Amino acid sequence: PESRSALGSFFAKRGRPGDAETEYKAALRLSPQYAPAAVNLADLYRTLGREADGESVLRTALTTSAQDAGLHHALGLALVRLKRADDALDELRRAAELDPSQARYDYVYAIALHSAGHVGEAITELKENLARHPNDRDTLFALISFNRERGNVVAALEYAERLARIGPQDPGLSALIDEIRRQRDNATAQ
Repeated sequence: PESRSALGSFFAKRGRPGDAETEYKAALRLSPQYAPAAVNLADLYRTLGREADGESVLRTALTTSAQDAGLHHALGLALVRLKRADDALDELRRAAELDPSQARYDYVYAIALHSAGHVGEAITELKENLARHPNDRDTLFALISFNRERGNVVAALEYAERLARIGPQDPGLSALIDEIRRQRDNATAQ
């Protein structure tokens, strides 16, 4: 299945979606539990505007690989695009639970929580992710943004300064830190 899936990716990158679909399906016939082929096929369907077909592929793959975090994550993203937020949250949460070693899964789940109006839960999820992945830039940026949104400039500043310590010099980040410091100072002066 690996070589058929790789061939599918080759065709997809060269603008040959019909051939790519054939190869991904062949990979899944050889090994229905081969998650990369299912994810790639679903992604191909996304690019072709066939999101519902992608959902179907991912759900079928989950029947034989229910513990595959990547499949749950891909399905969650597909459901977001299908505007089924509650179902998407369930799948994204499941992916984060199944593979906490993937910082991206928790980050995406937290973003989905935030989008659904669960800002406090999103911040909690991000803090837990940061404890496991202390240098994850996406998580730190989200914590900065969400804390600023809630008016917690002290926490936002702490995360921004932490981000500045782990990464290369970024003039945009320096400007953001200065702006948050001004917010903090203005709040303290009032």
